[in-house]
Amino acid sequence: MSASEDTARARDRATVDAFLRTDRESRLRRHTLYTEDGTAALFFTDVGRPLVVRGRENLRRHGELSLQVLPDWEWTDVEVYETLRPGLVLAECRGEGTIRFPGYPAGRYRNHFLHRFELVDGLITASREYTNPIEHMRSLGIGTPHIDRDWIPTEERA
Repeated sequence: MSASEDTARARDRATVDAFLRTDRESRLRRHTLYTEDGTAALFFTDVGRPLVVRGRENLRRHGELSLQVLPDWEWTDVEVYETLRPGLVLAECRGEGTIRFPGYPAGRYRNHFLHRFELVDGLITASREYTNPIEHMRSLGIGTPHIDRDWIPTEERA
């Protein structure tokens, strides 16, 4: 790997590390880690398609709203993976905090997350958040359907 590749990877890693900070000021500045036309997507949703926020100004507004609905959010057990592809970084972690979505009772939200970051010159061009929407619904008190999978020889039934 060349010195310039090492420098680019270190810069990308620093951006991802900054993204994962959860103090109030870091969350309010998170949009500055994106390119002007950058996107953030919640990839698995209850509507069957990603929810995408596009553009730095919309990302700024989303960050402000996020502080209202997830005021004490924290990432734990964070593992960041630099990939063989320059400009692509993955992070896996757990997240937990109070959830206050309008129209739903306040609750406690816990989930497992995988984040995918595409970066150019140390700025995020696209981020994707993969998580279990069923856990999100449960935290809001929304009943969820059940699929009968008793036929699968899982550890519980082996």
